[in-house]
Amino acid sequence: MQPGQPPQQYGHQPLQYQQPPPVQQPPQPNQRLQEALASVDLLQGEQIFYTLQADGFFMGANPLAKAMAALTAFLVAITGGHVRIFLIVTNQRLLMLGSRAVWCGCGRAKVVQSFALASIKEVASVKETQLCCLHTRLVQVHSMTERKNLVIKQLGDDEIRRFLTNLSGVIVANSARAGM
Repeated sequence: MQPGQPPQQYGHQPLQYQQPPPVQQPPQPNQRLQEALASVDLLQGEQIFYTLQADGFFMGANPLAKAMAALTAFLVAITGGHVRIFLIVTNQRLLMLGSRAVWCGCGRAKVVQSFALASIKEVASVKETQLCCLHTRLVQVHSMTERKNLVIKQLGDDEIRRFLTNLSGVIVANSARAGM
């Protein structure tokens, strides 16, 4: 070794990990989303990249099942209840927030699930069409321990594609980091 030269290192060099930039701007304030986020504390330096609101009444893509889900949602709404499910992608984790209330809040349940980004192994989207015009869009998130299926009602194909691109970038970045 020549004087002034750094010692030669053997083995793998650490990869420089950089968080992929968000595909979408942080979500606009939504009262229901803000209520859901009140039940979780963001970690230091954590930023929200993307949020999805899912349909908590989904019973299937069949037109009769969709009609039953709509009837159930109507009955819950007129009795002062709700079912809300949010999927939130941050730069550090994936959050699943759920809130259910019946009879003007006489019965309530709140669920907060946090998944490490390194545990997310696969994301998928499914678009099922019945009777040529009834569409159901489903987002699937597979972690090391479980699978979540979420029906998305208010987003089109392009928005779901952006969500998948965003979360796929996070998965790829984490797999590169895990390979170090």
